[in-house]
Amino acid sequence: MNVDRWVVVTGASSGIGKKTAEILINTGYKVVVTSRSEEKLNELFEEFDSDFYKIICWDLSNLDSIKDYSNIVNKEVGAISGLVHCAGIQSILPMHLINQKKILDNFNINTFAGMLLVSNFSKKGYFTENKSSFILISSLSAHEGALGRSVYGSSKGALEGFLLPAACELMYKGIRLNVIIPGVVNAGQGKDYISRLSENQLEELSRSYPLGTNDDVDIANMIEYLLSDKSNKITGQKIIIDGGHMVRKI
Repeated sequence: MNVDRWVVVTGASSGIGKKTAEILINTGYKVVVTSRSEEKLNELFEEFDSDFYKIICWDLSNLDSIKDYSNIVNKEVGAISGLVHCAGIQSILPMHLINQKKILDNFNINTFAGMLLVSNFSKKGYFTENKSSFILISSLSAHEGALGRSVYGSSKGALEGFLLPAACELMYKGIRLNVIIPGVVNAGQGKDYISRLSENQLEELSRSYPLGTNDDVDIANMIEYLLSDKSNKITGQKIIIDGGHMVRKI
C-alpha cells in the first residue's frame, strides 16, 4: 500500500488521465484528480472511497493561475509524491489554418502548463523529498511525419526538450522526471481520431502497429511503474509505448 502518498493527475476526466487515476487509487495511492469539469469528475470517481481522492477542478490552460492551483493542492493535501500531466489537446491543423492563437492554445496546455506544474511542485514543501516522481506525456507526433500534426507535434517536442535539463536539476532534490511517448491510444481523444478513419485507413493503421495500438491501461501501467519505488533509479528517460510502430519493417 502507498499510504499517504499523494499524486496529482491532470486531465483525469478522460483517456489516459482517467485510467491512471483509477489504477493509482486501486493500488493504494491517494490522488488529486483535476480537470475542468467537477460534475464529470464526481460522476467518474463516486464509486471510489473518498479518502483516496480529492477533486480539484482547474483550467490549466490559464497559465497565470497555475501557481494558485499548486498552492491549493499543497494546502489541501500537503507535499505530493507524484505528478502526472495528462491534460492536453490534440489539434489537427493543416498548415494553411495555423495562426498564433491556435499555436498558443496547443502550447499553453500541452507544454507550458506541464513545465509550470513541474516548477511549482518542485519547490520546498510541495514534494516529498527523495520519494517523488514526475511524469509528462508526449506523443509520437514529435517523432514522425503526420499530416496536420505540425503544431501538436511541436508542442510535444518542446516538452521533450525540457526533459533532460529539468531532470538533471530535479534529481539533486530527489525528484525523478520522465516522459512517456505513446503511439495511437484507443481512448479519449485518440479514440475520437480512430472513429473518424475510413475502413482503408483503419487497415493501414492496424498494419503499422504490429503489436496493436495502445489501450489507456498500457500507458497507465507504465505511469504507475514510474511513480513506484520499483523505478527509483530511472530519470530523464523518454519511454516509447507504440506497439512496435517505430521499429517495424517498412
